[in-house]
Amino acid sequence: MKFILSTFLILLSAQAFAQTTYRAIQPLGAISKGSQISVKSVGNKNTFFNPNQTDSTTESGFKTVSNDSLYEVQSIKNNDSSADSTTLKSLANSGDLVLNKSSLNSADQGCVSKGTCTLNYDAPVYQSSKFNFFDWFLNLFGMGDKPKSLVTPTDITDPKSSAAAASTALVTNTNRTLSGQDNVCADLPDSVKNDPTFKCGLQMALDAYKKNKASGKVTSDTFIFNDFADGEMTGKMYFFNSQGQVAQVLDKNPIPVSRGAGGFGAGTSSQKTPNGAIVTRRYDPPRSANIKDGIELDGLEAGNKDIHGRGVLLHGWNPYTFTAGCLGVQGTFESRKLGYADEMGGRPLYLDQLKSSLLKDGGVMIYNFTPAKVREGLCRNRQ
Repeated sequence: MKFILSTFLILLSAQAFAQTTYRAIQPLGAISKGSQISVKSVGNKNTFFNPNQTDSTTESGFKTVSNDSLYEVQSIKNNDSSADSTTLKSLANSGDLVLNKSSLNSADQGCVSKGTCTLNYDAPVYQSSKFNFFDWFLNLFGMGDKPKSLVTPTDITDPKSSAAAASTALVTNTNRTLSGQDNVCADLPDSVKNDPTFKCGLQMALDAYKKNKASGKVTSDTFIFNDFADGEMTGKMYFFNSQGQVAQVLDKNPIPVSRGAGGFGAGTSSQKTPNGAIVTRRYDPPRSANIKDGIELDGLEAGNKDIHGRGVLLHGWNPYTFTAGCLGVQGTFESRKLGYADEMGGRPLYLDQLKSSLLKDGGVMIYNFTPAKVREGLCRNRQ
């Protein structure tokens, strides 16, 4: 807390923000091998930073990224029509996609010198966006809806004015709490609670939870709800109790979770993440092979019974990149294995925490609310 307050005060007292445009970068995915890309230098008109690593010596309060190391991806041409590829192409067209020169394989360094090339290897890329300093400040003190690790587009690009506004909001919120006007219990924001699709998905999850708890297949009083309703690469992992109320499991609720490159469904080698209700097995280290850091899963529905046989796990991952069909949250083993150790920075290793607490004994239901579940008809009937 002392460090957080120090950073807060430094930002409040800084004077030189008005002339600077800050842009956060966040690992997002990879452009596939064989794609034709064009790139250019990002220049010096923006200051780029990593929102996962704080640095009290910088004006933004975060670790900056050298402009010389970053290149803006201007275009991507390939035959990949997946949702993830479409997202990357859209970000490239809008000037919001960058790559780090050091992330390119030696065979692809020519992309930088020539300005265009066909990739010989997959190239990791990052979303570049203005950062919502206001929400980040509030989030430091348990307020606000957006996790501080996310790149959040906003019109507020001035840390000084954002910090001042956040300070006022903090005082107001504290006064309300002390006077008993606010319920201090953690809850979902109204924008989520009142969303008919989300409400439908949560009810479907509750129905599945009660059914499988009654049969003994689920034993935990807490279940996990993964909101993948929009089908994007990164979803939101929520924790609820048996009554469908927010459960205090980690310091954040929700946390980001990634899905498979193949989308959602079943099938060996499909790289698809299962739809619907699944259950965790007991975590009993030490593990071996590819489940060294993973939680084994069993399917609870006819359409996902194959997941244990095809090795679908919940494991450590950079949650802003797709997996090979598993569920990925921030954790140690896979993140370091993939070379994301530095990029993880100060991100909490949520899977490590879950393995020693909620997921230790197994029997926890995970419900993947996916586009297929939205289309089942139940949601339309409940809206």
